[in-house]
Amino acid sequence: MRVRTVGDGTPELAVVACLHGDEPCGKTAVERVLAEEPTFERPVRFVVANEEAIAADARCVDEDLNRAFPGDPDGPTHESELAAALLSELRGCAVLDFHSTRSHPDPFALVSRLNDRTKRIARATGVGRVVDISYVAGGLVDHVDGAAVECGLRGTERAARNAERVLRNVLGSTGALDALSEGGTPELYRVFDAVTGRGYEFVGENFVRVEEGEVFARKAGEELRADRPFYPVLMSTDGYDEMVGFRAERAGKL
Repeated sequence: MRVRTVGDGTPELAVVACLHGDEPCGKTAVERVLAEEPTFERPVRFVVANEEAIAADARCVDEDLNRAFPGDPDGPTHESELAAALLSELRGCAVLDFHSTRSHPDPFALVSRLNDRTKRIARATGVGRVVDISYVAGGLVDHVDGAAVECGLRGTERAARNAERVLRNVLGSTGALDALSEGGTPELYRVFDAVTGRGYEFVGENFVRVEEGEVFARKAGEELRADRPFYPVLMSTDGYDEMVGFRAERAGKL
């Protein structure tokens, strides 16, 4: 884990990249911003988390770090030990956590703790959609106040540019940098179900409403039909081994 605190004082904001070693967009965004050597008005802690997984160009070494929290300093896996160390570095900070996906090209945010601090970070990202993912326990945003941003398709330059724009928005909105930012009032979605299964082709579109009775996934003549209207979130054909993705309801503005 690589940790760098920029600016004077005790940071109240932390930026986390590469919980997954094969999702480089956040690391690229941080490196591009810090390469400009800007003057920070407020301190920020930057963390590149899973360096061993980055070196292996792999999602993880032993287990998914984003499912290893709170971890154990004497844990049996690399990620278990790393999760405990990372939470210690993030103590007291609001957190911006960068990810990328196989499901959707445009950035959106995930939150679990819906409180004022988390809402401020989510709005500061400038994204148009925020998903309450509290239905799915165990991720970093389950243990800290903050937002995880899915920046786009994994490994693409577009995801890196999206991450950089989000980072600059948050640094400007929180007063860490004297910079213009693009905050907003995003749409809020709330996950209520996970769609399990292996080998399905997802035939819908994320964040586009699926009506009751509509087919949204299929394989070898077998179809999955909606038993109620929902919005697909993080659904894809090849993003998961045992799951198609999540069903969500639209909950108004954040």
